[in-house]
Amino acid sequence: MMIIDKVNDIINGHTSNNSLYVFCVFIKENITRIPTMTIEDIAKECYISKGQVSKCIRNLDYQNYEDFLHECDSYIDSLERRQLFFHPKQSLKEKINTFSKNFLKNVQYTQKYFNDIQIEQLLKNIKSSHKIYLYAQGDARSLIYNIQRECNIHHINTIICDVDLKKEYTFTDQDILIVISINGDTFHYDKRIIQRLKKAKVNKWLITCQNGIHFCDNQIIIHCLDSSYHVYMMRYFIDILLLGLQM
Repeated sequence: MMIIDKVNDIINGHTSNNSLYVFCVFIKENITRIPTMTIEDIAKECYISKGQVSKCIRNLDYQNYEDFLHECDSYIDSLERRQLFFHPKQSLKEKINTFSKNFLKNVQYTQKYFNDIQIEQLLKNIKSSHKIYLYAQGDARSLIYNIQRECNIHHINTIICDVDLKKEYTFTDQDILIVISINGDTFHYDKRIIQRLKKAKVNKWLITCQNGIHFCDNQIIIHCLDSSYHVYMMRYFIDILLLGLQM
């Protein structure tokens, strides 16, 4: 979901009379249409020139229009892969009961596979680091804001990396970089970003629900009974981790 993360960053940081802002609002409202549109179509609907569209695409860190279209396709694909929890005809009470029962089953399963030694080591790294750098996309991005808020309470300097890593970060030996990728989509769709993260000379940690990823030496796998509960189990794990800061 990286394209939407980028778009939201621009919308939140630019004024409405900026061409990049207009372009990003159009993407957010019409992303499912974009793969069938030409660059001329977009320019016409945004009331900007074709050259301005190309400039906006480069500002979003895509090399060309084809690169941009591929990212839009990837986002649409991620939406289609989202699983529905409930049957449309279920009542609210039935939905609550179904979710609660399955959530509890997944919590019990996930908790059983917690690696206490790893979690304690991550907490130790967080508490002893000079700065905590956080990186995530999509659903996981809201989680790193929770981490930052809790770390601030404990006077731990925390920085959220911009989604396309355009900013230059000066890492030191006393810093830590925590990457959260719930389903591993970042590693599948955004290889350029992963290369940038891998090249960063800093103590790295990866937290993910996806097996089979090798990003760094310190990796915590959140084992889930049902993949449709990955997001919820990642939230559960982060809550457990943040409780550990109080110890």
